[in-house]
Amino acid sequence: MSFADQLQRFGLLLPQGRATVVLAGTPDEIGRVYETVDAALRQRPGYRLVLAAAAEDLSELRRRYPHELVLPLPYPAGAGLWRRRLEAILVIGPARLNAEFGKAGVLDSNEPMTAGTVATMLPPRDLPARPVSTSTFLIDLLGGSSIASLADLKTRLGNPRTIVCLGNGPSSEDPRLSDHRDAALFRVNWNWRGRGWMTEPAVVFTADPDLPGSGRRPIITFPTAAIGRPILMRHTRAMRPPSAGYIFLDAFDPTLADLSGPMIPTNGALMIAVAAAVGAERIVIAGMDLYQHPHGRYPGDATAFDGYSREHSAEIDLALMRTALGGFKGEKIILSDNLRAALQTPG
Repeated sequence: MSFADQLQRFGLLLPQGRATVVLAGTPDEIGRVYETVDAALRQRPGYRLVLAAAAEDLSELRRRYPHELVLPLPYPAGAGLWRRRLEAILVIGPARLNAEFGKAGVLDSNEPMTAGTVATMLPPRDLPARPVSTSTFLIDLLGGSSIASLADLKTRLGNPRTIVCLGNGPSSEDPRLSDHRDAALFRVNWNWRGRGWMTEPAVVFTADPDLPGSGRRPIITFPTAAIGRPILMRHTRAMRPPSAGYIFLDAFDPTLADLSGPMIPTNGALMIAVAAAVGAERIVIAGMDLYQHPHGRYPGDATAFDGYSREHSAEIDLALMRTALGGFKGEKIILSDNLRAALQTPG
């Protein structure tokens, strides 16, 4: 367990600003009701889900549910603060966790429940989210630099002739990609690190708080300033400012996608929209398997929970990618079979 995990057990360094449902227990206990809780939250947009477990189970949960926020269970003495800081409206878990959560208690996950009954315990979220500061003065001062237009991005990339766009699906390791190692490489999130395959991207599209590595730092692109600024502040405090530059896509004019609603395109779809708009001669796409690849969600890992997270959908992604690639006049090479077939099907 990391030092940050230890602090979080005391109720410190917790994400705030959003009403939260906590699903707690062992990986097996969480797995038995995860889909029910996930379905309930799809009926109640605006709530965040946190998976909470003992220290020894954190790594397995983070591998199994890579798009969820996984936190350590609190120390019993700090459970009240932990719950308040998270703005936890509901905690779901085995009854034995009442010892951790005291009189506030938990909804016993061993009792029968449906998505509908869980949703009825959560009032619809009609109020706007708490505003998040989007000021970047400190980030820029300590080594960052905002990229606010496609023209600026194209110049920073050296006017590339070919852009390779890699999602995180198994087709991201298609051997045919070796023919394009000199291209400008776009990647999504950070979970490709450590596999030794195309690990020097020029641009990373992410909404995850993971710190970039200590080596070459790519341009980091976020969907919105509200998402990206808190993450970049964390990078800056850790002395890893975005020295190659950063992008908030909602600052682009014109915008490439609607990023104002509760559901937005995935980072992979946004990556393709940006690549098409930059205006290279060729785009190569792989790893965009629409969570339908027979080998699972990620290369070499069939255990990660598949499917779109609650903030995204295949329909939104495909609509954006059809528009972006439909307007791209250069050569398109799509190595993801599922994506190629979906794009050929009328929307």
